[in-house]
Amino acid sequence: MKSILRLLPVCALLFSCDLLDNSKVSSTSIGGDGNLDMNKAGTTFNSYVKIGSTNYNANSTITVLSNDNGVVTVQVKATLPANIAAFIPATYKDATGKLSATLKYKNTSEGILDYTVKDSQPFVLVNYSSSVGDQYVLQKNDGTTITRTVTAKSTVDDFPYGMLLIKTMTVEQSSSIPGLKKILYKANHKYSLVQIQLVWEDGTTTTIDFM
Repeated sequence: MKSILRLLPVCALLFSCDLLDNSKVSSTSIGGDGNLDMNKAGTTFNSYVKIGSTNYNANSTITVLSNDNGVVTVQVKATLPANIAAFIPATYKDATGKLSATLKYKNTSEGILDYTVKDSQPFVLVNYSSSVGDQYVLQKNDGTTITRTVTAKSTVDDFPYGMLLIKTMTVEQSSSIPGLKKILYKANHKYSLVQIQLVWEDGTTTTIDFM
């Protein structure tokens, strides 16, 4: 499936834990066409998680509840790996400890805007017109900041996406979450977010692929 909506089971709720890095200026808006097929109310998605080289069954369901010109409200349910679930606030879990939340994003032809940072403004996750070295920086209400940096942008179709090869851009976000070194997002202008990778301090990775 082709959408920012599919990142929710893993990284979106980490933002609300208030444990991310610092910088200086804000990147809080994005334009583009928000009336995309993937944003239609009733659309459902799921995600595919790999811990190292082993597949993990998250049993995720992600349902679009509404779309207001690209500002999409979704309902998310999933069983998360223990090392990720430990960082998720109890308000986003059901009685059995599984992820259960209603969240909001903006997903357009121009890029992706994240509304999940706790007590703050929305924050650009990716803008497809960005170049390598560009940064998206959010100053939070408490005075701290979060920085996301474009670290790669392919010029050839080199990323496997189902039976296709596609171009991607990579956005890197460092982390002050204990044990988590950084988060990498890969996105494509046509298919939106296609991969998230959590890189842990011990050298292991948790990868989420979307298609």
